[in-house]
Amino acid sequence: MPGLPPASPAMGQQPDPGQAARILVIDDSPTQAKLLEQVLTAHGYRVFVSKNGTEALVHILAHPPDLVISDIMMPEMDGFELCRRVRSVDAVKGLPIILLTNLNDPTDVLHSLEAGADYFISKPYNSTLLLSRVSATLQKGAVCYRERSDGEVALNYHGQGYAINASKAQVIDLLLGTYELAAEKNREFLSAQKSLKRLNEELENRVAERTAELAHTIEDLRLEIAERENAQECVRRLNRLHSVLSETNKAVVHTKDRDTLFHSFCRIAVETGSFKLARICLVGEERGELKILAAQGAVGYLDGIKISSCEEPSGSGPTGISIREGTYYICNDFLGASITRPWHERGRAHGIRASASIALRQEERVIGALTLYADKKDYFDGRQVELLRQMGADISFALDNIVREGRRLEAERALLEETAARLTEREQNAQKIEMLAHYDSLTNLPNRFSLMVRLSQALELSKRFDSHLAVILIDLDRFKNINDSLGHHIGDILLFQVAARLSETIRSADIVARLGGDEFVVVLPVIRSGMGAAHAGSKIQHSLSQTYRVEGHDLNVTPSIGISVFPQDGETVEELMKNADLAMYHAKSEGRNNYQFFQKEMHLAAQARLVLECDLRGAIEREEFLLHYQPQIHIATGRVVGVEALVRWQHPQRGLVPPDMFIPIAEETGLILPIGDLVLKTACRQLAAWLSRGVAPFRMAVNLSARQFKQGNLPGLVTEIITEAGIDPHLLELEITESAAMNDPAAAILHLRRLREMGVELAIDDFGTGYSSLSYLKLFPVNRLKIDRSFVKDIETDPDDSAIAAATIALAHTLGKEVVAEGVETETQLSFLRDQQCDIVQGYLISRPLPAAEMAEYLRHNHLGRGSRLP
Repeated sequence: MPGLPPASPAMGQQPDPGQAARILVIDDSPTQAKLLEQVLTAHGYRVFVSKNGTEALVHILAHPPDLVISDIMMPEMDGFELCRRVRSVDAVKGLPIILLTNLNDPTDVLHSLEAGADYFISKPYNSTLLLSRVSATLQKGAVCYRERSDGEVALNYHGQGYAINASKAQVIDLLLGTYELAAEKNREFLSAQKSLKRLNEELENRVAERTAELAHTIEDLRLEIAERENAQECVRRLNRLHSVLSETNKAVVHTKDRDTLFHSFCRIAVETGSFKLARICLVGEERGELKILAAQGAVGYLDGIKISSCEEPSGSGPTGISIREGTYYICNDFLGASITRPWHERGRAHGIRASASIALRQEERVIGALTLYADKKDYFDGRQVELLRQMGADISFALDNIVREGRRLEAERALLEETAARLTEREQNAQKIEMLAHYDSLTNLPNRFSLMVRLSQALELSKRFDSHLAVILIDLDRFKNINDSLGHHIGDILLFQVAARLSETIRSADIVARLGGDEFVVVLPVIRSGMGAAHAGSKIQHSLSQTYRVEGHDLNVTPSIGISVFPQDGETVEELMKNADLAMYHAKSEGRNNYQFFQKEMHLAAQARLVLECDLRGAIEREEFLLHYQPQIHIATGRVVGVEALVRWQHPQRGLVPPDMFIPIAEETGLILPIGDLVLKTACRQLAAWLSRGVAPFRMAVNLSARQFKQGNLPGLVTEIITEAGIDPHLLELEITESAAMNDPAAAILHLRRLREMGVELAIDDFGTGYSSLSYLKLFPVNRLKIDRSFVKDIETDPDDSAIAAATIALAHTLGKEVVAEGVETETQLSFLRDQQCDIVQGYLISRPLPAAEMAEYLRHNHLGRGSRLP
């Protein structure tokens, strides 16, 4: 309780106007008491607090205050009893008392009047009303009201005078009615509070339910991400195993002895396939003994190891089982499987968690096993097992081939020795010279030299008898893919079979020859018309398109065939050969696997292309190339965030030559490299010029051709150009096509990382038109993916294109990359891309490609702090 206050004026007297009124607050709730104290103190009153009626009565008798404000409901002594006791003491019976009530019961009014209270105030109270009541109570008798001798009461309420002559019964009745109405309103208020509380509890329950549902959703997403990561790991393992299989096939083709082959297999499995250990063991001469012939990786696992093919502890493992059963055996829990118990401690020490053993056969007899060890449990799935089975078959094939090759070499050696004994050295040399001069050593067909001689003779014969002659030139489509993937050995066998089919298809009087590589020529002498050539071309196409069986591989190649006919297509060997070649290239341009007759338009087109190529070679020196720029707009902000530099050729006679007419020629001739350097330098210099004029920084996007991207000095060249232009590296964006990146993904990743380390930004152009492995795409250090215009064009009408575009945007965002949509030409396309949260757009809806001067004006109006207004 605060310190003792000075003595109060006599009861019934007004406080000294120059001294703050003293008010005693009585409430058993510290919070309510503190709140009331703050309200009163803020308006200049001196406030004392008691926590119950007993303590308050002691304070009142000892130091009477000017006013008492008391709660009714209190322990020990309630407000009514306190009021009655104060009124029973003559010294303080005139002390003003205000009681606080909850308006729950109208009888509170009667009890308050009965106890002698001056006022009562309902809780929760209005601060303004409370202060008004306090002021009125403190000034009672002097200011508020005065009772006259005739019983009339003069009342001053907020400056307005009132004369009341109602009886006390009337006043009490009015007071009770008012209090009942207030109590009813208070009950409605409490009911509303309970409803609000119930609604709040329901809301909290719903929030809790939604929170739980969200937690389940997050858990489902976590599981989905884990499953996706597992799937990606499986894809990586499968890709590595594909590489192992490819390298194994190469080793099969190029390796001639068994020991070297075994060591190559083990090395490839560990280095390319990332296996922990690879081992090949063969069945020894002693019963059940297995001898290790080659191993690579964690070879410490093999120190002192004992393995056999018998059904004993040392032969109970995957290797012994695969040899006994003549197949493969997969153990995906090496440390938990009972069959590998003898090797658990050894496997745990060397990090081995799974193994796969594949039986090796030679001439249908099991001779041993290849065993691969992995460092992860459940490493081998169904697809990998199929590849392992295929690899075992390839190894067995190689073993058979080595045996066959040895026998063949032995037979040939014996034959050559016998032949050498019969033939003189001169006869042997003459035969070899004849073969080399006139025949192809691989197919035994006439070679180019012999063809020209025979074609010349046949042409003279056709001229003499006034007949037709046809030259049919054949090129095998995508033969290079077979050579690159399966090796030249398989390719050579395939060419031999092609030669055999050609020889079987033509007449005995016709000529078939090999020009070289995968090109063959058939000459049809003395034919009546071109119909005979068409019939022969159709037969050749059908025959060569059938499946080839080459050393366990089913191969498919198709021919592109060009036909020239004497005399209408030429009267010399050179003309007929050249025109047949033009017709063959026309067949390739028409989709391959067809035959085409020569037409004069082909010759004219070839001449026109040659002229264009000659003009292209001088265009760089004559500075005929110029750049146009197309803005790239950020959808969310409408600001220009970049421009793409697009090369144009201003030909002095032809005018503006479209890129699709000269870029393919530049790619084929190698001119794309100097053109690409020129474009990169010009674009960087133009960007520097714009920035020097105060344009806000933005990216300059420049396309790189596949040839440019493969240059070993590309990072150095880019650094030199950036330094010379004086621009920040991050303002240059280099775009490479998806197909260029996927041509050699591993090399592309290294190349891209070097460019990113320089600060240059990168984008995959024409995304969706090639084949991108997601595992590689995640590793490409690019900033953006550009959706090809072919998908944007039909997103309004083609559900497939819209689905591809939406999936590309979602994939890019998942990988943390921005998305640029090319070729946006309609507001519907823009609306769709905006709904899919595409980041950046470019296209004719925004702006056509502009010359540098017009682009500068565009930037001035649309880029300097105002942004572009998108539809």
